[in-house]
Amino acid sequence: MFRYRTRGRSLAIRGAKPARTQAQMSKTVKVNGDARVLAICVDSMSLDFARAHLGRLPALRTLLTADGALKELTSPADRLTASVWVSFATGAQPGAHGHYYPFQWDQEAMAFSRVSSPDWRARLPVEPFWHDLARRGVKTVAFDPGTPNDAASAPHTEIINWSYQSSGAASASDPALLAELRRRFGRRPIGKEVPVPKTLAQSRRIRDDLIRSIEAKAEAALWLMAREDWRFFLTAFYEIHRAGHNLLVVGGDFGSEADPDALLAVYEAQDRALGRILEGAADANTTVIFFSLHGMEPNRAQDHFLAPLLARLSGAWVAHREGAPAPARPENLMARLRAAVPAHIQYSLAYLLGEHVQDWVVNRALTGGADWSRTPVFRYASGGEGYLRLNIKGRERQGCLDRDEVPGFVTWLKERLCEIRLPDSGGPLVRAIYDARDLYPGERAEYLPDLIIDYAPDEPAHAISSPAIGRLDAHLDTGRGGNHCGAAFMIVAGPGRTHAATAEVRDIHDMRTFIESLLFDQSCAARTAAESMPARSDA
Repeated sequence: MFRYRTRGRSLAIRGAKPARTQAQMSKTVKVNGDARVLAICVDSMSLDFARAHLGRLPALRTLLTADGALKELTSPADRLTASVWVSFATGAQPGAHGHYYPFQWDQEAMAFSRVSSPDWRARLPVEPFWHDLARRGVKTVAFDPGTPNDAASAPHTEIINWSYQSSGAASASDPALLAELRRRFGRRPIGKEVPVPKTLAQSRRIRDDLIRSIEAKAEAALWLMAREDWRFFLTAFYEIHRAGHNLLVVGGDFGSEADPDALLAVYEAQDRALGRILEGAADANTTVIFFSLHGMEPNRAQDHFLAPLLARLSGAWVAHREGAPAPARPENLMARLRAAVPAHIQYSLAYLLGEHVQDWVVNRALTGGADWSRTPVFRYASGGEGYLRLNIKGRERQGCLDRDEVPGFVTWLKERLCEIRLPDSGGPLVRAIYDARDLYPGERAEYLPDLIIDYAPDEPAHAISSPAIGRLDAHLDTGRGGNHCGAAFMIVAGPGRTHAATAEVRDIHDMRTFIESLLFDQSCAARTAAESMPARSDA
């Protein structure tokens, strides 16, 4: 059943607890003065791929076979792939923190906005648990975590978005430190992500750039580790994430051209960096946590069908409701223009255009031509997942559905989506459709998609059909051979390997409590999602 917030007032959420006060959050607990934790994230690393190539990855092989305890973890990435960093950082599930993607829906503007923008940060604030650690006496360094907070307000050494997977402005607790980091190691070594098919030459350049980026990140991390006094040091690498999208060689025609060993070359560079960092941090008091918050697998995205199929289903619903054929939806000229521009030109333009221009283009491609009064459902921005938003009056500024229409429309929509078949095989397009609030209840669940489609095919399809939509032909043109999955893990080495709290870590949001347990003399009680989040103050 859908529970939603109307514009201008909050609806009660059953079971929600009041947010903790600052005094409660900073309650003094004795710090274990000798204990140190070095947390290294390799974002979206495929543990299966790494295991298959351990002979070429000596540092990881040592962690897996001799030094470390491996825990394979659950993660919200099996449904909301880009929610993982905030889930880890807050120790909360997506319904509590409200973050699902770097580009989220603003129901007042009827447009998408970057979560790293100042306005969105104020609307949907996130405070990572390491800020709390610092206030409680743990000397902390956070270097490039994938969180959308502004590092300028951090109570410790923090640098955000220096060489992160998604674009956005870098920030730091000490601007002079960021300037020195850029002077020594480059402005943004990882460069931009451009989701278009790559030629073999472009893929080779991406491979080489990612290897150099890993080397720069490792050098920068070692420099910070030596420069700063720390008990908790967190850093993250995003190059394997980028490589998994672009360099994974797949059997279909939806990936980019790449050498067979290109992805492994990036994994080897990451392994060399891991070995150097572990060598630089080796001492008897340091627990190393090597982790990934989600995994990577061959791409199963089907979102290239979403816009046209939703347009046809919306037209059918409006015609049924109004008793007359719905007028044709105006053509989305921006989407058509983007599709017409050759991939190599899009690739070049992405490096020339500013972020604000790119955001405007993305917004127009997603929402251009929409007659919101006749749009009962629309797609959310995503990395290939099937995310749907209901256009409900009183919640969206230009809503379509009356509140009493919502249950009937949702039932009708699910039935129509589940009727869609692949003409070649006769198999279904949709395996299941989930109500996000049932999966991830919480005070901020309103910011998540309303419906999440679990696609059935193992690879992107080329055609779909059903009585309601007829036949649609489309091709996935992102050039991504790989996409995310929920296969998270952590490897714990050093004194924390045998800590009693290790056994309690089952999901990525449990890692917060585990790290706190390592750093304090007494174990910290697990926080509920509501307790983990700051109080909200939206109108």
